[in-house]
Amino acid sequence: MFHATILLAMGTFKDNHAELIDSLRMKDILGDLSDKRGKIARMLRSGELIRLRRGLYATSLNVNPFCFAASIYGPSYISFETALSYHGVIPEAVYEISSATLNRPKEFENVFGRYRFRAVPEAVFHVGIERATESGIPFLIASPTKALCDRIAREPGMRSISDVRRWAGLMRLDATLAPDLEIIRACSEGYGRPAVRCLLRAVEKYGGIMT
Repeated sequence: MFHATILLAMGTFKDNHAELIDSLRMKDILGDLSDKRGKIARMLRSGELIRLRRGLYATSLNVNPFCFAASIYGPSYISFETALSYHGVIPEAVYEISSATLNRPKEFENVFGRYRFRAVPEAVFHVGIERATESGIPFLIASPTKALCDRIAREPGMRSISDVRRWAGLMRLDATLAPDLEIIRACSEGYGRPAVRCLLRAVEKYGGIMT
């Protein structure tokens, strides 16, 4: 009977499109059970719970890993190569889930993969973010242009439009990408880095990067 109560509570959680349970929610679900820690350990071994990080659990493996990123470490949004691949801007599949955050850089690894969080300035954090849905669950992801800005901002030694175009070729960026100039302008100002300023000059001059 007690086990059925747990499953019912977890099912209610899922119906709300939140395949997540944190330690506080688990305490509520387990109620007056004396050995809560032992029960959680048994549920982890049986696969009823999947540990995402300390104190945070998934209730199903049938969820896109992107949906967990912001809950694992936030505030954050998916960006960099992960977002570029998601939008089809680069041809390679990316297996590490990279996100931008306002907090310190951090990494987590669980059965869904490796989650890497890189710090970005607060001035650019809210620029060019989109809401996407996978597995019926919403998450935040950088637009193609914002992901491009976040990624190129990490490139050292970039001082010219030629450097940007060379880098774009090495990245094999989609030549049909039409970057959003307003997003690049906002990121150029917010990042204050030469690489993003060169990207802005390239797009202002050519209307794109590869053209």
